[in-house]
Amino acid sequence: MKKKFHFSGQILSWDKKDDFQRLLTIVQNDVVDALNTTLEYGFVLEFTANHQAFINKSPHFWAEVMKSLRFTLIMKTARLFDESKGAIGLRKIFNIFEQSPYRETLENYLENYRNQYNSYHDYIDEIRMLRDKIYAHNDKKEYQFWKYPSDKDIEFEEAFWGNLEEMLIWARDSLLRMRTIIGDEYPVNIEITNDVGNILTFLPEDGQ
Repeated sequence: MKKKFHFSGQILSWDKKDDFQRLLTIVQNDVVDALNTTLEYGFVLEFTANHQAFINKSPHFWAEVMKSLRFTLIMKTARLFDESKGAIGLRKIFNIFEQSPYRETLENYLENYRNQYNSYHDYIDEIRMLRDKIYAHNDKKEYQFWKYPSDKDIEFEEAFWGNLEEMLIWARDSLLRMRTIIGDEYPVNIEITNDVGNILTFLPEDGQ
């Protein structure tokens, strides 16, 4: 007998979620976390570009802030798009739900999600490369032909910043939609706000 799903729009407590709903909740929270870090990185980029005089008062600190955010967002995003055998990434989530009691309910959505996932192939490969050969390991072949003295700052910021944010927003919205469809409504998602500039409000007018 097929299980019937009644979508009441309610937010389920952890104890009332089934194993599939729990798994989806965990991964969706990871996506939101990665997106927030990525957005924060963009906010700091904008702030440093617009307040050079202030940044130059403590350049080493701000350089470390940028490196920390960049490292975190690459590692978090690479984990979400990991396709190795033992990892639970987005592709694995789609596969799991294709074999779950929810497969008929999600059938059309999963096909669309898989197609969209595939469209990000080049960006996903770049993020994996950054993690595997630069951030997690010093790959000797990669460093042999290295263009820059440190990590992949220039190439990443010029070519992949906007695409990374777009991809994570898509992942977040897709998983939130899946949660709602299988009967586990999610509260209104509120993205972090750009509060980096507030640091200036705690300084005297002369910025000293």
